Amino acid sequence: MSNSSVESKQNNPNITDPIESLYIHVPFCTRKCGYCDFYSLSSKVADFSDFYYGLQAELAATLSDIAQNDLHLNKLKTFYIGGGTPSVLPHDVMTCIINLIRKEIGFAQDLEFTVEVNPEPIGHKTVEAAIEAGANRISIGYQAKQDSLLQKIGRLHTFADFLTTLNLVRTAGVENISCDLMFGLPDQTLNDVLESAEQLIELEIPHISFYSLILEQGTLFYKKYAEHSELLPSDDLERKMYRELLDLFEQHQYQYYELSSTAKPGFYSRHNYNYWSTKPYLGLGPAAHSYYNGIRRGNVRSFRKWSENPFNSAELEPVNFFQAMQEYAMLAFRLAAGFSPDKFKQRFGIDQPFDAELERLLNKDLISYNSNIKAYLLTEKGLDFGNQVFMEFV
Repeated sequence: MSNSSVESKQNNPNITDPIESLYIHVPFCTRKCGYCDFYSLSSKVADFSDFYYGLQAELAATLSDIAQNDLHLNKLKTFYIGGGTPSVLPHDVMTCIINLIRKEIGFAQDLEFTVEVNPEPIGHKTVEAAIEAGANRISIGYQAKQDSLLQKIGRLHTFADFLTTLNLVRTAGVENISCDLMFGLPDQTLNDVLESAEQLIELEIPHISFYSLILEQGTLFYKKYAEHSELLPSDDLERKMYRELLDLFEQHQYQYYELSSTAKPGFYSRHNYNYWSTKPYLGLGPAAHSYYNGIRRGNVRSFRKWSENPFNSAELEPVNFFQAMQEYAMLAFRLAAGFSPDKFKQRFGIDQPFDAELERLLNKDLISYNSNIKAYLLTEKGLDFGNQVFMEFV
């Protein structure tokens, strides 16, 4: 189907939906991990004042742009401060940032407000300040239980540090906690992965994100392992790690709701679900992304360039109606709920135009149709080769 045959700004929900989500990228870390491709600088040389004033300027320009385009900005329903490592911010800077957003946009009563933290003592005051200022969900960079693995991937914390941070968060009254778990790490065994996951289950962590190691170009790990894959778990072992994690979480009443996410009932990430549902969102800070008014904005990956011109240094990518539908279909297959033609029609006002793509995927046994929920879902083979599914909608 041609783009022009379905082009309709008036019916494009990515233009007409209200904006209710905000992400702030904090580009500072105590030390960069060997596998990390996110934009970050050493907190030892950070100019926190420039960062705050840059956010202030970018927010003002963003709000002006929203008003000029007559878009609907609601009080925030989801607010996420990530990075980098937000917990390396001075506690007063964290408080000022939160107060700025509360004043200029406002928080809905049912706000989900997440702050990412590394379990390092340096961030404890900042975590407490964020919670006092309104953060009600904390995402902790756990990664693994074994100190030897944490050291190997460049983490500065130990398992004991993680327990201390977890206790700090719960003592401050936050129970909506997420932890990141990594698998496919150098020298990591299946038992290591399951032991790490079982520890989170025992600690009653309500949300767990689990990611396989990806060798990103430009990272230390890419240089070290890209040509030495024998130092990493095999593809078959990595797939086994993933499948056994899914089984383990299901046995303990966690609900798998996205390819890398599982949660106890009521604790799924509303902010991330907003991304996967292709709803509009704002992003502030160097390397942050926004998506509203049918345009994806990617901020420059340079603190200096961003701070000199926080709003106009972004790279713009218009997303037309057909591309918006493609992205919706692609991301729907990341979700356990799958791709529903009925929900597609509710969102876009037309029948889904992907019969040929769906037929090819059915024939390859990468997806199946569930008549009970009227949706297309990834098969077991599709879980292993998800990129082949996603590429049909790019």
